[in-house]
Amino acid sequence: MRDEHSASSFSFPAPQGAPYRICPVCERGFSAPKVQRCCSTRCAADWRRKKRPDRKPRRFDVIADSLSPTSIPDASEDDNEASWGERGSYWESVLESGQHRKATSSLGVAGHGALLRVEGNSLVVRHGFTHYPQQRREQRYRPRDRALPERIVLLNCDGAVSVPALAWLAKQQVSLILLDWRGNLTAALSGEATARNAALCDNLYRLEPTHAVALARGLINQKLRGQAVTVAAFPGSVARDKTVQIIQRERQSLASASTVEEIRITEARAAAAYFRLWTRLPMRWVGLGRRPVPLEWFNVGMRGSTVGNSNRKASHPAHAMLNYVYGVLQNRVGVEVAKVGLDPAAGFLHSRQSGRPSLLLDLMEPLRPVVDLMLVGFLSSHTFARADFPIGDDGVVRLHPELARVVSELEPPQDRVLNIVGDFVRALSSMD
Repeated sequence: MRDEHSASSFSFPAPQGAPYRICPVCERGFSAPKVQRCCSTRCAADWRRKKRPDRKPRRFDVIADSLSPTSIPDASEDDNEASWGERGSYWESVLESGQHRKATSSLGVAGHGALLRVEGNSLVVRHGFTHYPQQRREQRYRPRDRALPERIVLLNCDGAVSVPALAWLAKQQVSLILLDWRGNLTAALSGEATARNAALCDNLYRLEPTHAVALARGLINQKLRGQAVTVAAFPGSVARDKTVQIIQRERQSLASASTVEEIRITEARAAAAYFRLWTRLPMRWVGLGRRPVPLEWFNVGMRGSTVGNSNRKASHPAHAMLNYVYGVLQNRVGVEVAKVGLDPAAGFLHSRQSGRPSLLLDLMEPLRPVVDLMLVGFLSSHTFARADFPIGDDGVVRLHPELARVVSELEPPQDRVLNIVGDFVRALSSMD
């Protein structure tokens, strides 16, 4: 169900040392001194008018302190299924709202029984079932349809894609992307047939160390400038001002970097300060009286994972969503790189490894802060529930299929991607 509280009804950042509490009226998690009983003046007024629930929900931190993790009672199976269905309906309504779709060029497909086929020279996209009850959704696109998306993202769904549908997508220059449940790019079908540019690839293969340093410095400089813009969107605080100073200092140190390794170290120092500020970003939750969440989920954690040595194995909901956003971004960059005829594996900033698209990862760097800013806005404007983030047996956090559809449509403007790839091609061509 949609939360009635607006994005401006919570304090940011959380008071130092203030415990997390559960509002006895709306069951929303919030951080406040012990003397504050409710999350807002509206709930306090309802409480005074004796519109209080029959049973006060228990605080999660009290449960965690008094019981062992294995003894915390789980919600019943019926409650879990009801929560899953409610959250699926909620994210489905968000996806269909005009406010969300006003700037997107992707179409996410998820669920069981998804189907892409051609009927009467029109593409029929049948979405799968993600929760119960749910009505079957179907979309039709004519050739050269104005509503035709630039790409269709298959989000760990099962179903079928017919051969005529693949031919139809290629003819209409629509990309088809397949993401797994971690947000990794599994496969991609480009909508345009491209040929390798021998001259550009030869320059890339024979790149001199000094040229590699110049290209890497330009990409990371753009990334740090973008990180400063993202940080400026955070509410004012001493920590934010300090983070801006660190990023600006690291930008200045790029000029003295003489090797690619030094540039990597500079970028890593800036990234540590950048994501440290993210830990002050709160996440709002509903239904905590029925299904509590871990205490560390009340704020965005540091970029990393506690269940593996890779960021792709997200152990926090915010970073699980970030993986999906980065997966779509990788495809966006890959399509433009293929158009200019470059080898996606011939990177210079990221090490070249078998099966690794190093060049795509290099060119993604200036665009990461752009999608980071979009995700920060998404986190601050929505309220989440425990059912949105199932946890696998390996401890990796997954996304509700309907939430994954919404997150996969957070993408940078097309001109930003074209500018990054175009500037790189021009710089590479001048190094003959």
